[in-house]
Amino acid sequence: MYKHKLSLLLCGLLCSTTLLSACSGDKVLPKGTRVSVLDQATSIKPDVAKSADKIQIAGETSNTTWLQTDMNAQHVMPNAKTGLDFVRQWKADFGQGRSKREFLISKPLIKDNVVYTLDADAELRAFSIKDGEKLWGVELMSSNRRVSDTAIKGAGLAADGNEIYVTTGFGVVVAVNAKDGSKLWEQDIHAPLRIAPTVAGNKVFVQSVDNKFFALDKSTGEILWDYDIAMEETTMVGGAVAAYSPKADVVITGFSNGEIQAFGAAYGSPLWSDFLVANRQAYSSTFLHTIKAAPVIDEQTVYVLGSGDVLAALDLFSGMRRWEKEIGGQQTPFVSGNTLFIVSNNNELIALDKMNGNVLWSKAIDLKGKASEVMAYAPVILNSRVVVALSNGIVHTFDPKTGNLLNTVDLDEKLNSAPIAADGYIIFTTANAKLLAYK
Repeated sequence: MYKHKLSLLLCGLLCSTTLLSACSGDKVLPKGTRVSVLDQATSIKPDVAKSADKIQIAGETSNTTWLQTDMNAQHVMPNAKTGLDFVRQWKADFGQGRSKREFLISKPLIKDNVVYTLDADAELRAFSIKDGEKLWGVELMSSNRRVSDTAIKGAGLAADGNEIYVTTGFGVVVAVNAKDGSKLWEQDIHAPLRIAPTVAGNKVFVQSVDNKFFALDKSTGEILWDYDIAMEETTMVGGAVAAYSPKADVVITGFSNGEIQAFGAAYGSPLWSDFLVANRQAYSSTFLHTIKAAPVIDEQTVYVLGSGDVLAALDLFSGMRRWEKEIGGQQTPFVSGNTLFIVSNNNELIALDKMNGNVLWSKAIDLKGKASEVMAYAPVILNSRVVVALSNGIVHTFDPKTGNLLNTVDLDEKLNSAPIAADGYIIFTTANAKLLAYK
């Protein structure tokens, strides 16, 4: 028995010595080009060869407004006519920015030559789009909800008519006059709000952090109907802004459990639902399924992108999947012409045929930094070019037909979201709450 143990001990020592000598001696490396196994596993390959002549995007539009988080209630954004020289016109401070304790998640709006902003302290401000002059500002913290440790105080904005509608982390929805910020009405939802409102069909649609969805009367703030699903214990900051179809009077929203739900907007009747979670992640206890990319309604098709690696085109009326791809993302897709553009979880800019989901081209986005430290925001199309802004201030411009990189500029700012555009201006917001206007 002793000899047997001694033999095993000697054998172990010999093996250890051999391994150590192999590590400490000269390394013999295989010849050839190193290719990342992870890159091979995650890269998206085109389904169509020579796709450039198949891609058509919408014509350029001289839009004068940007009324909701993603332009309008359908989230179909224009090919905005602007300059792409990225010459700064002005810079303005709009309040409290992002910090270790607070989040800045609201995107600005543009209406009647005015840029509206909501900072991390829930202060609403208005600026002239011509020169950045501050026109007015109003604090929207509810007197009975002034909680200093609320991480998200300002959630988002939407505009309609002469009103600006605001969601706050205090659980309060506020309507103010767009001319001077005077309060028109206030509705307490009694749960924090972390998603921008959608205003359409004479209603204001909002979602609370506990997965409750509300429809409010646009004129009075009265709660018309509500719907709730089970609350997730852990979720991401923010979420998907609801989309609305005026032709069908249908509103569609995503929840933190990966569920997408359609409702009849008049009475809140559930019409259909789907889960945007790939099979291999459905039972994962560590993966967050929160839908952050807003659904996009293009005619009778709804394009949805989930964090759980599902990209799909759904029938507006039945919810039936017309096509699907195992691609995930957290940024709202951009539909233009016959093409769908997305930024994936793997930091790839991808163009797909919106009719059948065929991948037309896919390009890795050069983050100019570590993927854990840099975020690629949603694609937008400006002057017939696909523009992708990064959180580190880099802005890439791509050819929409080929995906080829055309230009890269460094704005030397920490950006907070994708740009918006109107009146020939490109508007960015920074992490420290600065408005930047370019042409």
